[in-house]
Amino acid sequence: MPQSVARERLELSDRAVEHLHLLMAESQILADLGMGDVMITVPVALAPGPRPQPAVGTAMRVGSHTRPATAQTMYVDDQPNREVDDDLAEFLREAWGRETLTVKRDNVTHRQVMAVPVTCDSHTLGVLSLHTDGPEDGLSRMDLFYRDSALDLMRMARVGAWPTPGLPTAPGRGAPRVGDGVIRLDARDRVSFMSPNAVSAVNRLGSSPKVMGEFLTDVLASVLPKGQQVDEVHMGVLRGRMANYAELRRGRAAVMFRSIPLKFDDDRLGAILLCRDVSELRRRERELDSKDATIRETHHRVKNSLQTVSAMLRMQTRRAESEEARRGLAQATGRVDTVAMVHDALSQMSEAAVDFDAYFSRQLRTIVDLAATEGAVEPVLEGSFGELPGRIVTPLALVLNEVVTNAVEHGLGGRGGMVTVTAQRRRPESTEPDPSTGGVESGAEPSEELVVTVSDDGAGLPADFPVGRWAADEKTEPRLKPRGLGFRIVRNLVLGELDGAITWGHRQGGGTTVETIVPLYTDSR
Repeated sequence: MPQSVARERLELSDRAVEHLHLLMAESQILADLGMGDVMITVPVALAPGPRPQPAVGTAMRVGSHTRPATAQTMYVDDQPNREVDDDLAEFLREAWGRETLTVKRDNVTHRQVMAVPVTCDSHTLGVLSLHTDGPEDGLSRMDLFYRDSALDLMRMARVGAWPTPGLPTAPGRGAPRVGDGVIRLDARDRVSFMSPNAVSAVNRLGSSPKVMGEFLTDVLASVLPKGQQVDEVHMGVLRGRMANYAELRRGRAAVMFRSIPLKFDDDRLGAILLCRDVSELRRRERELDSKDATIRETHHRVKNSLQTVSAMLRMQTRRAESEEARRGLAQATGRVDTVAMVHDALSQMSEAAVDFDAYFSRQLRTIVDLAATEGAVEPVLEGSFGELPGRIVTPLALVLNEVVTNAVEHGLGGRGGMVTVTAQRRRPESTEPDPSTGGVESGAEPSEELVVTVSDDGAGLPADFPVGRWAADEKTEPRLKPRGLGFRIVRNLVLGELDGAITWGHRQGGGTTVETIVPLYTDSR
């Protein structure tokens, strides 16, 4: 990273470090327009003095290297943290103190390096260089426009005028790149050049054949429906006066524009507009939005159906004659309510990432109130579950419903007390790297573990109830065979749906504690 390399050798302000960060982020545009590799280099040693200068004969080290997408790279190997050869280092040291763009050509190989010092607040931060291959007379008209635009950006970088700080992020996916389309505006804001891809993108909006020499705002305004005008917010982008993004749509066609104003020593040079046809991207986004709305509506309807089932179970509970039947129906009602609340939560958020804290903070109070028949039970929720993938939300909610209900009904035994649920995420225990992957994580191992502990301050486990553990990757001992429907449900969900482990035992100070561990993967498992 150029910030860390430069900061080791120069006393840089936060503003200067941020400027380097922006330059590194924008260097791909420079590499693509210049059709060459872009580097930011800094001296290994500085000469003493009031202003930083490279020491005589010191090496120059590469802090950042960006390859072009519009030409073949000159450097197959990554260059960051490497020292350039002596001949190039001498040239870069000279460029450090120059106030103009410096060019070094090799007439035999036709390779050339163009360099300017990078400044911010009148302080030199490093040397920005563009490394190209091939003779200048072999460039096409489009290549020359690209190269001239790159040199304009380098001249602006020398005085700290580029990159522009505070550039907003692109609205939606599809930020345009050089390869997507380039439009060059002159100092009068008129179109002076358009790449073939830019012509195609603008034509998608139904523009007139005559674009060159015209204002882009006039060209696009003429094809909009009667009474509709180019938004004033977009005017600054299409005229190249504002460093920002703008998206124009006509029917199903959509084109994203990005403006890079060109200004040097108070003289306006024009602007570079990058444009990209994002019609297909927006169509896919509309499809995804439609599918997402359908999925959420399905969850909502499932929730309503489950609430109907729950209501019928409650009616049946009131008509049951035996206490055992009423207890069984009440437990079934609680399980149905738990699944219904999960579908209610999924109907309000994305399945990819469910805020389990928001769901369970409500559900915990409901579980305790339904299970507590006598005495006051205080539920306590500590820690955070965080966002969880939708596939594990329902089984985890059912497991916690069973464990918390069991803690209230059996752990506290009908008297008052406290039930504490603690959630935390942690890194799993380190494992030996797989030699077949070169020590790189393959994604088969979880990136995190969710550890949920439910404890009560009740009477503790009965004398005939063994302490134990169930785990997906361990064989279950015969003495730990599940007792009752609730325990069978918990075991099947933890070992099957959650691929985790559950441990139960005595709580220090009295009571019972149950710990559930759920592996969390970075992929879509």
